[in-house]
Amino acid sequence: MAYPTQIIKALKKSLGAFDFNEAIDKSDNEAKTRMYLVEPFFKTLEFRGGYSDGELQPEFNADYADLKGKKVDYVIQFKGKPEIIIEVKKANLKLTNLHLRQLNEYFHYLKDAKIGVLTNGVDYQFYCRNKDKGGGLHPTPFFTFKFGDSDSGSIDQLAAFYATTIDTKAIIEEAQELFFLESFEEALFKELSNPTREFVKAIYSRMGGSRMSETAEKQVTSLINSISIKSALDRLISEETSKANTGIITTHEELKAYHFIVALLAQNKQIETSSIGYRDLKGKFSILIDDNQKKKICDLYISPTSQRIEIAGEKFEIPDVDSIVKLKKKLTDKAVSLL
Repeated sequence: MAYPTQIIKALKKSLGAFDFNEAIDKSDNEAKTRMYLVEPFFKTLEFRGGYSDGELQPEFNADYADLKGKKVDYVIQFKGKPEIIIEVKKANLKLTNLHLRQLNEYFHYLKDAKIGVLTNGVDYQFYCRNKDKGGGLHPTPFFTFKFGDSDSGSIDQLAAFYATTIDTKAIIEEAQELFFLESFEEALFKELSNPTREFVKAIYSRMGGSRMSETAEKQVTSLINSISIKSALDRLISEETSKANTGIITTHEELKAYHFIVALLAQNKQIETSSIGYRDLKGKFSILIDDNQKKKICDLYISPTSQRIEIAGEKFEIPDVDSIVKLKKKLTDKAVSLL
């Protein structure tokens, strides 16, 4: 989702005014790291110290069964349930898998927790519960932020955690979507490097074959290699970028955003992605259904200096392709309305 401009401005102002170097100098142990870095960071996000919902609560009891004396550095509760767990290490101490395992352990005790934050006061790594593999954390952070970083894209993403508007359920959904899309490239690589019989059979069918024999399967499998894949890729790029007599060149960034959006839309069973295409026009890149300008899902405006997307007349900055995930609902709703 797009976050209110006033929140982003407030974050930039607060972060810009914070004396980061002085705070680092004072943070020579874990307790001081909490005092001079971690608490000011969450105060910037409008989380205050206290024991009510929506406040930063220190030393939260994480006892479980016969395991006593476990304390979480901080939690943030909503409706009486600790949904965000924060594990703190000394300032600038390199965060490792050992620290992540410690944070992960709390997720087995605190079943209501949805988001874990591992930090050394400077680097903040945001994790979510892994919905596919038991009760622990997903091993990869879905968002990282460096305190003192003035990058606009990072601050825009940080706005999702602003106390007055935070929606942990929406954050988790976006994180899971991001992990899903990131796994696509890895799955494609594995399929091409070690083709399954179903994949080989599909290619054989495209070749005009009917019943695939063992000999034909071996022949087709042997042809799936880096040379044939590169040849097919060159043809695909040529087809996608070919614009007769227009002088328009479709860029890698436009195609990356296009395929990312198609992958998002493919998750809705009502949308037949084979009907989705694009037209690269001067000044904009349109994503359409049935190659029909009257069935426009969105327009992309991507240049070396800026990236924007327009959906139903509403424009959004997209500092990176991953930020498009936040617009999934708007894109899906628009596409469905055109069916």
